[in-house]
Amino acid sequence: MKATSAYEELKGATGQEVRFRAPRHDARKLFPQTPPGVRMGSGLYPLRNISVGGLALTCGQEAADLPAVGETVRLTLQQSGLPIFETEAKVCRREDNVLSYTIALRFVNAFVEFEKLLSRNAQAQIAANTQNANPALVRGDYRMFCADVLAMLRSHKTVLNQTSAAAREAGYVFDPDSCYDASEARLIQQWRALWLAGNELVRDITHSADLLRATKEYTELVLTPELCLGPIWERAYFKPLGYPGDFEVMNYLYSGQRAGTDTYAMLMHRLGLECAHCVVTRMEVVQTRIAQTVEAIGGARPARILSLGCGPAREVELYLAANPGSGRVEFTLVDQEEKALLQANEKTYPHILRGNGRAQVQCLNLSFTEILRAGSDLDKVAPQDLIYSVGLLDYLNNRRAMALTRRLYNALAPGGLLIIGNMNDTAMSTIWPMEMVTDWSLNYRDEAKMLSWAQGLAASMAWTEVESTGHVRLLFIRKQPLHPD
Repeated sequence: MKATSAYEELKGATGQEVRFRAPRHDARKLFPQTPPGVRMGSGLYPLRNISVGGLALTCGQEAADLPAVGETVRLTLQQSGLPIFETEAKVCRREDNVLSYTIALRFVNAFVEFEKLLSRNAQAQIAANTQNANPALVRGDYRMFCADVLAMLRSHKTVLNQTSAAAREAGYVFDPDSCYDASEARLIQQWRALWLAGNELVRDITHSADLLRATKEYTELVLTPELCLGPIWERAYFKPLGYPGDFEVMNYLYSGQRAGTDTYAMLMHRLGLECAHCVVTRMEVVQTRIAQTVEAIGGARPARILSLGCGPAREVELYLAANPGSGRVEFTLVDQEEKALLQANEKTYPHILRGNGRAQVQCLNLSFTEILRAGSDLDKVAPQDLIYSVGLLDYLNNRRAMALTRRLYNALAPGGLLIIGNMNDTAMSTIWPMEMVTDWSLNYRDEAKMLSWAQGLAASMAWTEVESTGHVRLLFIRKQPLHPD
């Protein structure tokens, strides 16, 4: 009997997978140090992914003169200002997200030879490093500061390694939890002092694009790899969903649990939790306002509450868990990320079932552009008693932030409350750890700037508060009731 060859037993793809597509390489993985940028027209945009026949790029909402689908443009991949690949490309898809556009392009009469591309990328980086080996690019005091931060972190690592080695040599079991507990308080104390010093050093740097870029690159070379041993830093820096504060980063913060491959990695993760703990405290403020809103409506009708940029909607989950069947409420959760809405739905659904119909949750997958556009699904939502967006507007420039504030205010019911959160411009802001270490760029604003967003609105009251860490400022705008007292 003739045996069937292994080749004959191989199976091909089925269904949609029958149509072969060249693999797309994530830019952060293919170019782990610094991905090249995409020069298109007058703009230079981050490369998102690339295949043999095309690429996708990301550009902010403020980008101007973007090409339309079907248009052919000239593209240049640039590394450290040097061209490494050039071609014409046709726009085949354009996606509008809350904070950015993603544009997919197909090369015209050209293709990528990855061996050559990677080689040219490395050559450009080496050339740039040689040209830029000038201490004047990064201030001396900032270089010394980074050395101090690294020395402090490594001092904890050395103690942990030495303790672990000594325990093994003596035949004892190393207790990582006890060492974590012993290190945590001192590490946080040292970190806060350095964090404050880092903020002071970079305050002037942010006003110079060239100095900011050089300082960030230096920080990412010296400190980011060390801190990225902690999972929260790693996810914020590498941005697998295209932006730093995605719903999984929020989940790390809400859980507050230890994460990492060893004790030192867990301590690095703990520093990330410390930097962004304001995410938890601002959520607690919103949770309190949800309870107050539902109580104020009183059950005559459902309280209507909308969250824009909801992420995993932890505050809704916690409210429903703590108040089973206590009041009628309809939540509308809006986010650009479908995975975030899926998680929010899964976490709130059991509580909805237990509420015997007194609570409802609907999820809307909308982009920022759709939200601002008249006639969008937001216009179909009934007037809301409470609207809040506490993690979105600090990504927007002042013009867009003001336009979105007005849009949300108009969606309020008479007497309704709008809550807008923004990172606070203060000495102990998060600008150094977020901007320099993880390339997490935000707009930091004070009370006057945020109150200006309420100008021209027929509001009965407008004021700001800060949550308990002082890192987030919250703008409250109360709409005039129908029959004011």
